[in-house]
Amino acid sequence: MGMLERIKKRQIQGFKDFVVNMETTGLQTRGQIFMSGVLEDPLYMSYVMKNIRSFEDFLGLDSDDVEKVLSQQDQLPGLFAKCFFGAPEDKLMELEVVIPRFFGRFKDELSYLKEVTPAEREGARNFILKLTRKLQEEERIHGFRWDLPPQDFYYPKQFKDGEQRLFFDNGNVATEGTYLKGRRIGGWRHFYETGALLAAGDYFDGEKTGGWIFYFSSGAKKSQGKYLNDLKHGTWKEWDRSGVEAGVVYEQGVRKS
Repeated sequence: MGMLERIKKRQIQGFKDFVVNMETTGLQTRGQIFMSGVLEDPLYMSYVMKNIRSFEDFLGLDSDDVEKVLSQQDQLPGLFAKCFFGAPEDKLMELEVVIPRFFGRFKDELSYLKEVTPAEREGARNFILKLTRKLQEEERIHGFRWDLPPQDFYYPKQFKDGEQRLFFDNGNVATEGTYLKGRRIGGWRHFYETGALLAAGDYFDGEKTGGWIFYFSSGAKKSQGKYLNDLKHGTWKEWDRSGVEAGVVYEQGVRKS
């Protein structure tokens, strides 16, 4: 069973939980989950990505909503201060409009901090995001509205044998290839919602096999290598967005350090 199949079984709640988990996952891991999910069901993942919110989105809520979140627990103004440790003074002063009732305490909490690691800052932001989502579900704040996928997105799709294409809502091709007995076979191509190529490679009996290439949305190569039984295998070439290459070795799907 694929990753998304398990999530879809829980329908709307599974979708919401998946989005919240993606919001608070590191960017590298999020990218890996995105790649895996978009190959499995690009249309479902398009709804996941359009619902993901960031800490910056939290700051864009009405000040009443932001202060309602920060008032939930006594330690939250201190956590909020960790999110801005090291920020320039002009950025800090902008927050007086965002948190007028908490601004004095925020400045005090910030003055107590001597050091905040990137992990601590990220953890504080994620905690606040999760709490915001909780209040959203309880309808205690008005921001972060859901854009849920249609109901039929939660059920397995049946495809006829032969060449098939799926399309995003904007009309661009999401994925194209051939089905045989309900499983992917042969060469397939997967796309970003913008129309840019995301990945290309072969399937056998529904599993990725042989050579595959993945791309950034800019069109630059992201990774290239081989699959064995739907798992990365052997030596893969990986590139960052600036084009710097690094060789990464997989053996039966396990990355070797």
